[in-house]
Amino acid sequence: MRGAAAASPQPMSDSPVSEKLRPLPGIGIGVGVGSGAAMGTMGAGRRLLLSLSPESRRCAAGMGLMAASALGEMAVPYYMGRASDWVAREDELAAILPMVLLGLSSAVTELVCDVIFVGTLSRTQSRLQRRVFAAVLRQDIAELRADGAGDVATRVTRDAEDVREELGEALSLLLWYLARGICLFATMAWLSPRMALLTMLLLPLLLALPRAMGRFRQGLAPQMQKAHARASEVAVETFQAMATVRSFANEDGVAACYRQRLQQSHSLEKKDVAFYIVNLWTSGFSALALKMGILYYGGQLVAAGTVSTGDLVTFLLYQMQFTDVIEVLLCYYPTLTKAVGSSEKIFEFLDREPKVAPSGTMAPSELQGHLQLEDVWFSYPGRQEPVLKGVSLELHPGEVLALLGPPGAGKSTLVALVSRLHQPTAGRLLLDGHPLPTYQHSYLCRQVAVVPQEPLLFARSLHDNISYGSGGCSRDQVTAAARRVGAHNFITRLPQGYDTEVGELGGQLSGGQRQAVAIARALLRDPRILILDEHTSALDAESQQQVEQEMLAARGKGRAVLMVTGRAALAARAQRVAVLEGGEVRQQGPPDEVLRPGSRTWHLLQDWGQKGATGEGDRGSRGEG
Repeated sequence: MRGAAAASPQPMSDSPVSEKLRPLPGIGIGVGVGSGAAMGTMGAGRRLLLSLSPESRRCAAGMGLMAASALGEMAVPYYMGRASDWVAREDELAAILPMVLLGLSSAVTELVCDVIFVGTLSRTQSRLQRRVFAAVLRQDIAELRADGAGDVATRVTRDAEDVREELGEALSLLLWYLARGICLFATMAWLSPRMALLTMLLLPLLLALPRAMGRFRQGLAPQMQKAHARASEVAVETFQAMATVRSFANEDGVAACYRQRLQQSHSLEKKDVAFYIVNLWTSGFSALALKMGILYYGGQLVAAGTVSTGDLVTFLLYQMQFTDVIEVLLCYYPTLTKAVGSSEKIFEFLDREPKVAPSGTMAPSELQGHLQLEDVWFSYPGRQEPVLKGVSLELHPGEVLALLGPPGAGKSTLVALVSRLHQPTAGRLLLDGHPLPTYQHSYLCRQVAVVPQEPLLFARSLHDNISYGSGGCSRDQVTAAARRVGAHNFITRLPQGYDTEVGELGGQLSGGQRQAVAIARALLRDPRILILDEHTSALDAESQQQVEQEMLAARGKGRAVLMVTGRAALAARAQRVAVLEGGEVRQQGPPDEVLRPGSRTWHLLQDWGQKGATGEGDRGSRGEG
């Protein structure tokens, strides 16, 4: 039983509170992120309690069991006071049986209550994680990149886990001791209203300092989360760019940077530990002061004949248990406020308004695949210079259009707009005459497939990567898509074939193999519009030729293909070429006209470092183009 040790008077050093308190918080690395103004304690605390509302029945049952357990323990001192009378009458069973039954029933109800609360907090954590993950999926890509992958991931995982751990540490104990304290105070008021009133008058003085400590720890919680996140960012980006770190022999540099971030986190955690220790000391001192004050006042009442010695002893017995309750409440209140501080970052992220336009409702059974860009402008957040400046472009059904331009011209930005990863600052994007936002998101993604410059794969098998998002594709369908882009040859040479795990971000494959898998993944969806962003930049000659044949063969299948490239040789094989430079379309027309020697584009190609329309030059940029 939580309060069994407090049933009899004990010295302060043997207080049961010392058995309840956990060791000092460790100095460790966790992660959490967020920006913006923190909520007030009441707002975040109220929302944290509301997150428990789906478990209201279980919480009510747990609190009922808490009250029953507390009442059972309250009766133990009563029976202890009468045990000597029963023993004198040689009625040992009457002396022992009530305390045994009360002790067992209190222990059983407490155990059931603990099981209920552990399950409740675990389910609440899962719900918070699902809500944060769903909120991440609704956010604008630019905002997520600004936050950082490590920061976003920790909001989904570590922040919710921190709240659960802190609540699990404090909430059940606080509620249990609160119920016990109410029962104890009611008994004390029944025994001696005067001494009970004095106890209540002293409580605000005892609560003031721990409340201040709680505010300090709540304020430290977001700072610690941010410091942990900054340290985690260094670790994550180092692990992802280990080859670059090694090639520049910068192991010592990143280690020093990580050590500096850890020191910043460590200094904040030392403050948190200091507040924790001060809170322990003040709580113990406050409880001792309350005991001494009541003992002195009770002695005065006995001397005046107001209360009997027996009533004073009984009151002190209950009051010492009540003091232990107050001590526990004072010790764990800052932990609860720290949980509230941790939850602020979760609710702040949930409250962030997504900038992505909501999904439309259109999902026509037939789509022609006529894509139009009308006077499209776009600027990245925080940048005044627009990346795209009044771009007007048209892609007809069954047409192969090459978008030719140097690195930094805005080619990849245009692809991102068509993919609805960003929203245009001005202008419209139309599909079959309807704005893109009017289409259902899932429908639009099935009809418009994009292969980016640097495709990322998931840590699963090749089969699962090729069939990703297509749902329940057979091995024959996956194999057919891989054959069309030349990926089948290298896949079959692997020991496990299509069941081979590609590793995190496809790290077990070469750049060309990742591109081939990404193109196969796009073709498997049989889209009406296929957009390829520097799709052959890492392919070997054989795979490159096979992919180009597949793209050019789309002319007779009604599929529109937009090839984004910096290579004039590849652009020359398209039906039409659009030249993008400085965010503007400089020229459009047939390849023979646009790329002919002496033309405007021909001179631009010389400036880009290419050698005419024969295209022996660089393969474009992998950056934002």
